Amino acid sequence: MTKGRGRFYLNKPADPAQGSVSDFCILNGRADARLSDVERLTLLGGSGLDRLLQRLGRSLNSVTLDAFAPGLEIDALRSQHEKLLELRAAGALASLFVDQRTETTPTIVPIHGFPIGGVYDLGFHSTFPAAEWAHDKEYNTLVQNQTSYVRLWEHSDRLDERKTIIAIHGWTMGDQRVNSLAFLPGLFFSLGFNVAIVELPFHGRRRPDSVDEHAPLFPSADPIRTCVAMAHAVHDLRTLSRFLVSRGHERLCCMGMSLGAYVGLLWASLDPIERGVFMVPLVSMGDMAWELVRLKHKEERDIPRGMTKTLLRDLFADHYPLARKPATAEGSILVVGGRGDHLVPKNQISLLRERWPHATITWASGGHAAPAQRGECFETVRSFLVKEG
Repeated sequence: MTKGRGRFYLNKPADPAQGSVSDFCILNGRADARLSDVERLTLLGGSGLDRLLQRLGRSLNSVTLDAFAPGLEIDALRSQHEKLLELRAAGALASLFVDQRTETTPTIVPIHGFPIGGVYDLGFHSTFPAAEWAHDKEYNTLVQNQTSYVRLWEHSDRLDERKTIIAIHGWTMGDQRVNSLAFLPGLFFSLGFNVAIVELPFHGRRRPDSVDEHAPLFPSADPIRTCVAMAHAVHDLRTLSRFLVSRGHERLCCMGMSLGAYVGLLWASLDPIERGVFMVPLVSMGDMAWELVRLKHKEERDIPRGMTKTLLRDLFADHYPLARKPATAEGSILVVGGRGDHLVPKNQISLLRERWPHATITWASGGHAAPAQRGECFETVRSFLVKEG
């Protein structure tokens, strides 16, 4: 596993003939697709999985805040803020988060079968954004981003009784092999859960080929694009949840990591879910942006005039999860922080403790990679998800 400018991916053999097709996450929806070896290891366990988890942990812990810093320039932010205020006054941004209750029938490709169920690749044509959204003219032209992909691990019986975990990956992840290392779907499947791992906008198969692979698309320093993509993510989660319910899944839970935890917190603030587990969460993009500004300008006197925490908070306020009382019961929310997390500052979780005081907050050993471990963090999450009431 290697990291390139903050992006995570698994190395492929130089000669594809040296590895079977099952070595790779299938990204083209072929009917003969097979479960990748990485995904299979999350079901079988063993030393191979442990080694991959250790490699993922080292990659995650090596990322520093400056990987997220490009684009925070005061002149551009002032211009974007003016446009943001106009859109906000017209109600355009708030309308993005209204549940349109659209339904889409996905393509369903069987990936792997078990005696007790199977793994499926789902592809939804996303009905977001609406055609009238014309404030970001490029958005609808990025065709690859308009299909939402989900890897579903599903039991063949008692769907209405089993809890289904909708898992949301972190920034730059998306590849279902890496997602599987973060969420261990095979292990949760063997414990009786169904697991649906989503691919966020501009990640995984949704990243446009026309855009430089190192360009941050979501989130980015463009607050309007970030807001639209955040609403897009929530829209797709709602579409997925309606499909799952129609298929018999009645007990929907959410698990998110880092950026995925932010998206999950936002979803939990808007809609009720049975259980929400949010690991090493990004909570406030405005506060995180302020940390980046302080990192870039070592001395406070070097910070450009007008670049303030207040401005940055307002730029990302339209999708701030803690701006409202959550639609999900606070007692059904678990937040897991990493004691040694050098990527997400501890004050991010402090904000959540202040705004949602009845959520459960716990700390696990390790840094930003604390979730990518099968020990303390996994047992905490498993116990919370299993618990009834």
